[in-house]
Formats: sequence, C-alpha cells, structure tokens
Amino acid sequence: MAMRARAEFPDRRPTIRHVAARAGVSVGTVSNVLNGDTPVSDARRTAVLDAIAALGFQPNSVAQSLRRRHSRVVGLMATGAASAYFAALLESFEDIAARQGYEVMQVLSRGDPELETRRVGALLARQVDGLIMVPTQTPERSFDLIAAAGVPAVMIDRAYPDPRFDYVTMDNDAAMRAAVAALAAEGHRRLLYVVRWPGLVTTRARIAAFHDAAALRGLGAGMLARDPADDAFAAQLACLLQGPERPDAIIASNSDLALPMLAALQALGVGVGRDIGVLVFDEPIWAGVMTPPLAVVRHPVAAIARSAWEILIDRMEHGGDERRRIVHAAEIVMRGSARRRRSDTGGEAKTAT
Repeated sequence: MAMRARAEFPDRRPTIRHVAARAGVSVGTVSNVLNGDTPVSDARRTAVLDAIAALGFQPNSVAQSLRRRHSRVVGLMATGAASAYFAALLESFEDIAARQGYEVMQVLSRGDPELETRRVGALLARQVDGLIMVPTQTPERSFDLIAAAGVPAVMIDRAYPDPRFDYVTMDNDAAMRAAVAALAAEGHRRLLYVVRWPGLVTTRARIAAFHDAAALRGLGAGMLARDPADDAFAAQLACLLQGPERPDAIIASNSDLALPMLAALQALGVGVGRDIGVLVFDEPIWAGVMTPPLAVVRHPVAAIARSAWEILIDRMEHGGDERRRIVHAAEIVMRGSARRRRSDTGGEAKTAT
C-alpha cells in the first residue's frame, strides 16, 4: 500500500483531493467519512475507504485534533456480550470509566465486518475521544477508517499484524499449552477442541498450540468447528462420541459455546466428569455451582481492561508513534468436570500459565 502511494506521488503525500478523485466522490464526502459530520451511504463510504487504503493516505492529525473537541467519551466495541469473558470486560471498562470521569459508548459488531465498519463510523461521528475494540475476523476497513480519522484506538483480545494500533491480549498459546498439560496430568489421552470460528486470529493461535502440545505428549488431538444450529451441533458431538476415536476430554473455546455443548452431552447421557472431561476457555458465573464444578481457563479480565485503558488515556493525552503489544497470562482452574474420574469434593486447583 505504501509502495503504491510512493509510486503515484513521488514528490508528496497523497491528499484528500487525491482520495476524492480515486473514489469518484467530492472532497466533502471524503471529509464526512473521516470526521463523521454527515451520514454517508455505504457505497460511498466503501469507495472512500478503498481509496484511502490504495493510496496510503494519512490525514493531518494535528489539524484534526484541533477541530475535534474533547468529549470525555470513549467508544467501546465488542463482537458480542454472550460470553462471560466479553461481558466481564465490558463491565470492567464501565467501572474504570466511571471512576475516572469518562462516559462509555458501547456498540456490538456481532462479528460482522460490515456492521463493524458502520458502528465505527457512528462512534467517530459522535466525536469520541478514543476507541477500545475487539476486532472482527476481517477488520481491515474498520482499521483504515480509524487510522484515517486519527482517533486513538486500542485493540483487545485479538492481535493483528497491523502496526497502527496498540494491542492488549491474553497469552493464548501459553493458556492452551497449560490446558493440555492439565488434562494430560489427569490421565486424558484423546482430546477434542471445539470452536465456533476457526479462522479468528485468536482461535488459530490456540489451535496451533493445541496440536503442538498434544503431539509433544503423544495425545490424540481432534478439532470440531461447531454448527451454529444447536440440533446440528448435538449431532456432530453424537457422531464423534460414537466413533472409534472418541475423545475422553473436550476443551471448549468459550462459555457461549459450552452451554449448548453441556446440554447436548446431558441429552446423550454422557456424564461430565465421569464419562468425559470438560474444560472451558472462559468462566461463566455458573461454573462453580454446576455439578460437577466446571474446569476453566480464567481470563485476565481486570489486567486486560486496566492495561488497555491506561494505554488509551496515554495515547489520547500524549500521542506518540510507538505502539505497544501487551500480553497477560491466564490461569487454569481445574475442577471436577475435567477429572479423569468424578471428584467427590469438587475442589479446585489453580495453575498460572
């Protein structure tokens, strides 16, 4: 992208007029996309974003900052709030913002990149001072829009190679390796990792660590991408549990997925913690009260929220070109659901990754 821009503009940086000409729109339309002053149709917004990406256009951030007024409002975007992890993150940011005199404007992308771009545009149109965001699977257009607007932004949970932003995540590689080790220590020999979106950057990292950690221990390792329909998902599990490579332990990628999985196992007459072990990335509020208690990978929610907020405030107040990538450790909490044989006590043992 940058090489193309240098080839087309060897003597100077591309300007807003070049973007307008390439997109086939007016300079005012480009300005509206960048600043959110006036609604712009999806087709024109897409044309402008594509032109920005193609030309490597960067706005005058100093001039933009002078035009913008501090709102003491931070935009917060997640893909959803169904998982216990994302719900806890949203609450943590709300608490931090309230203590520091900021308001939070929450929106959801539902994992849809097009909706994500529209929601990002809406937040920018409301003159938020900064953004904290869980990106979708393909966030490139949203990233271009944020960068072009010159608004400070921190990406959480999912670390992409785009160098324009700060990132705060969990150490998914270490967490998965610790989860596999904990299950192996219980005597489980055939593991299954159940996911919803295998293409997500976070899931890809976990899948790679899962297979590598299992291979190092000589364990069987299978992966299942769940069907979004619960009935079809239950049929997928039934097929695997009746097959010759039946797993004796399952790792679920989040609590939103774990709930229908546990319901399906119950309907199949498979006893969790007795016939099969279960460990979940995430810690729903019901984890400790189900029978047997649910083994989990406990996410570092407070640490992620605190780091992301501190970076964003520093970026809003001081700017700077150096971008940071912070990774926090998770914790494995072993409980009865992951035991080789059902635990009588349902007690827990914790292992930091």
